[in-house]
Amino acid sequence: MKIITVDCNYVESEFASAYLLVSQGRGFFIECNTNYAIPRLQAAVAEAGLKATDVDGLCVTHVHLDHAGGAGLFLKEFPSAKLYAHPRAAKHAIDPSRLVASATQVYGQAFMDKLYGKILPCPVERVVALEDGQEIDWMGGKLETKHTRGHANHHLCVFEPETRTLFTGDSFGVSYPKINRKRGLIVLASTSPTDFDGEAAIATVDWVEALKPIAVGPTHFGLMQGKDVPTAARQLRDQIRFSVEMVKRIKRESLDEVTVTEHIHDWMIQYYANRGINFDSEDLKILKLDFQVNAQGLVFTAAKPA
Repeated sequence: MKIITVDCNYVESEFASAYLLVSQGRGFFIECNTNYAIPRLQAAVAEAGLKATDVDGLCVTHVHLDHAGGAGLFLKEFPSAKLYAHPRAAKHAIDPSRLVASATQVYGQAFMDKLYGKILPCPVERVVALEDGQEIDWMGGKLETKHTRGHANHHLCVFEPETRTLFTGDSFGVSYPKINRKRGLIVLASTSPTDFDGEAAIATVDWVEALKPIAVGPTHFGLMQGKDVPTAARQLRDQIRFSVEMVKRIKRESLDEVTVTEHIHDWMIQYYANRGINFDSEDLKILKLDFQVNAQGLVFTAAKPA
C-alpha cells in the first residue's frame, strides 16, 4: 500500500490535501477538495502510473466544500469510481443545493465563486452511504470507517489497517507545515459552522489517541507521525475547552458575529502567547481563514437554543 499526499493548493500551497491510496495497480482517494483541485488529483493518478479508470473510489470525511466540493466533478472525471460518505453527507452530495445555499449565506457569493466554482451533484447510483463502523472492501483489504462528531455531525474518519494510517478530516484539528517547520508541531482545533460540539470533539480526540495509529492524515495538511499524536491530542483538548469557554462568553456578553470576528485574532494570539507561542505575520496570514471561520462557528453555536 502506497499513500500519496496531494497538495490541492486550496487558498495556498500546503493548506489542504487529498490522499491517494495505491495498491496493485488501482487507486482510491480520501478527500477531493474543490473543483479547482481535480486537475491536481488527475496529475497524481498519472504520476502513479494509473489511468482515470483505475480509480475505484473516493471517500470524503464530510461535505464541507474544502473536502468534498469537487465530488461531482471527480465522479465525472473518474468514471469507475464510487463516492463513499456518511449518510448525512451522502444526501448533500446527491443534492448539494441546500449545502451551497448555506455556505453562500455564510461566506458570500464572491468567496464561493473564487474558492469552489459550480458544485455538481453526484449521481445517486454512484453514492454509497456508510453506516457507523461500516467497512469499504478494496483490493482484498478493508478500509474501516467510524462516525466522529464534534466538528460536524456528518463526519467520519477512515482507517487503513495495513499501514495503520487514520484519515481524520477536520476531527483531529488542522496543522500547517509552514508553521510547524518554524515552531514545532502546532495543531489548531476547527470549530467552523455549524455543528461544533465540545464534548463530542474531545471524545473524538480521545478515540484517535487510543487507536495509536502509526500515521494520521488530517486534511489540513499532510501526514502526521503517530509519535506526535499525544502532543496533538493535548493541544486539541486544551483548545476545545477554550472554545467552549468562548461560547459561554459570547452568550454571556451577547457578542455578535462582527464583534467576535473582529477580535478573534487578538484573542487567539493571546491564547498562544500564554502558552509560549508567538506567531509572526506569516503565521497569522496562514491562520487568518481558520480564525475567521472558527469565530463564525462559535457564534453559531452560542446562538443555538439551550
